[in-house]
Amino acid sequence: MKISTLYKSSLILLIVLFASCDKHLDVKPKGIVIPSTLEDYQALMNNSQEVSRTSNNSIYMSDEIELLDNYRAGAIGFAGNSSIKAYDFQDELYDVTESDEDWRIAYRTIYICNTILSGLENNTENNPAKRDQVKGEALVHRAYTNLSLVNEYAKHYSATADTDPGIPMPLKVDINALLPRVTVKTVYQQIEKDLLEAAAILPEKSNFIYHPNKVAAYGTLARMYLYMGNWNKAFEYADKAFKLNSFIYDYNTFSFSVPDNKTTGQLLGYPNVTLDKKHIVLLKFNNKAGGFNYFFTFSNAQKASYGTGDLRLELASTPRNYSGTIYPNGGLGIMDTRGPYDYNNAGITTQEMLLIRAEANARLGNTVPALADLEILREKRIKTANYAKLSASSPEEVVNLVLKERRLELAFTSARLIDIKRGNLEGRNISIVHGPKTLPANDPKFVLPIPSKVISLNPNIVQNPR
Repeated sequence: MKISTLYKSSLILLIVLFASCDKHLDVKPKGIVIPSTLEDYQALMNNSQEVSRTSNNSIYMSDEIELLDNYRAGAIGFAGNSSIKAYDFQDELYDVTESDEDWRIAYRTIYICNTILSGLENNTENNPAKRDQVKGEALVHRAYTNLSLVNEYAKHYSATADTDPGIPMPLKVDINALLPRVTVKTVYQQIEKDLLEAAAILPEKSNFIYHPNKVAAYGTLARMYLYMGNWNKAFEYADKAFKLNSFIYDYNTFSFSVPDNKTTGQLLGYPNVTLDKKHIVLLKFNNKAGGFNYFFTFSNAQKASYGTGDLRLELASTPRNYSGTIYPNGGLGIMDTRGPYDYNNAGITTQEMLLIRAEANARLGNTVPALADLEILREKRIKTANYAKLSASSPEEVVNLVLKERRLELAFTSARLIDIKRGNLEGRNISIVHGPKTLPANDPKFVLPIPSKVISLNPNIVQNPR
């Protein structure tokens, strides 16, 4: 991207974000001078630092990680006090004076998207292709962000979705609106509407991966339908997405430039530049990139899930942290700035599409193609010398195999907590244990609290049960 384009993108974003104040959602997007041209709107979408960050807090609640007591003080300073509160399953993660970064960043993204979508209603420029591009991008980002929010701050989609409180869902730029929470079902209906419209107008390919395209719309639809338990639709859109982008890195081709100290040097075979990463379907990166590197380790349960020769563990774990200190008790640190668990994988990837297609097939009783999809992935994740094909005698066994692969492949991306929530609705009875603290299956705290600051500013928002 040219420097002049970057400068304009940043300038327009500052104009949008810092000229007024949306106090009721605790977002500080500003808008005295409103962008008005298609070039302005594209510049807003070009700023991936604003529209591509996604949530972190739910990762710290999962059973993927462990935090030793003697590392807690350092973790508070590095990852943030809210991360430790999430790890401890506390009732509140932020006090009334603090902003919940997951919430604030999400609603700022939505504000930017709404600014574009509202502005396009009055734009008369004769450039249909560019109009469709910026509109489609804004719709995809808004839909993805709403999907993330509703799965973080509301119950999982179920038979009671039409009455379960979801999230506030602004669709227009109105900084004075005191929006209540709409139902979970209403949020999903809007997500579906946005994505179907985006899929109809976006091109199949983009010049840069931070621009959503048709594959990104299909991929987000596939994830949404999976969460809804709509297996036919989940298969349909995962299949559409994977047919347009089926690239998956083969971890057997990766190696470390400094084998004796993985935290230094490079992971050879994996691109250092985000724009070169071919497996990205929708680029999103964790709000707290590198938030595990020093203090959090793989939990014992997570480590036990990997089989012999699984390169996901070998390539993404380290016995020493980034300062060179050896983790005690044989602990393995999480390298979320390397290939398998790269913080840039926080959005949607080709491997997730393969796993959604496999799960949908398994749920529908189509075990042979489901297992075939798992093997496409596992061949590129297990050392060749250790690789052996899976077998199963029932659709239920195949579902369990898919869920295990999701745990291994999508670790440290927020997917695990959502999978636990939907699994517990099926009676899987999964609890999370962090040291002396346990979060029992179906506990209300699987749903994160609405930020206290937001509730203090907007009396129409009701807190989640604690």
